[in-house]
Amino acid sequence: MEAIINLLKNCMEHTPPGGVIHCSYEQNPIYTQIKIWDTGAGFAKEDLPHLFERFYRGQNAIHSGIGIGLSLSKAIIESQNGTISAKNLVDGGACYEIRFYSH
Repeated sequence: MEAIINLLKNCMEHTPPGGVIHCSYEQNPIYTQIKIWDTGAGFAKEDLPHLFERFYRGQNAIHSGIGIGLSLSKAIIESQNGTISAKNLVDGGACYEIRFYSH
């Protein structure tokens, strides 16, 4: 839950008033996938390779953050046999994809 809350918080901080945050999940015999995406501006292209680095603060970072939320989320997810990735959506907005593998 800590990892999911961190991702939702990040989306809330970067989605303008009136924007929307979406969550979905799907399950198959290999993994459970959770997607969290928003209608904000998305990630700066230069930030994408560094999003999950500890203390990294992207171009659109909020002044009060110190850059550990996404790296903490990644550590938690990976400790539970999972993976996380981030991308920009074609129509705008940020998207996180989490997979927890069954075996």
